[in-house]
Amino acid sequence: MNMDAEHPELVAPCGINCAACSKFLAYRHNLTRSQCRGCRPENKKCSYLFEKCSGINGSQAGTTSAPFCFECDQYPCDQINRMDRRYRTGFGVSIRDNLDCIEKRGTAAFIEEQSEKYRCSRCGDTISIHNRKCFCCSEITRLVEKRTT
Repeated sequence: MNMDAEHPELVAPCGINCAACSKFLAYRHNLTRSQCRGCRPENKKCSYLFEKCSGINGSQAGTTSAPFCFECDQYPCDQINRMDRRYRTGFGVSIRDNLDCIEKRGTAAFIEEQSEKYRCSRCGDTISIHNRKCFCCSEITRLVEKRTT
């Protein structure tokens, strides 16, 4: 099992599993492409959500000590709904389902489920939610590829 998948700090406040994000995998494998260490490890706000957030996450003064978005009094907000539609359509991933799992079953259960879901069948490393490729044993030509089916 990929060790990164076991770290709860790699679960973003919005419910994204950073351990399976193409930008994080590019960072972990030292690819000369767009990289990210994750929202929480970089202590930054999510650039997709929080710059427009007017709830509790938006008031965290640039930190990611914020709780998960489902803890916000405005959840589900327009930003989460927009991101959920984008990820459902483009990558077959539901941000809201991720957050529901974390809320109901906890972060550890979510991480365990994600680790199984995104485990490479060839080498056991993590495959990306964005391009469905293993950065350890696949040729990576694009960090993001939208689903065609």
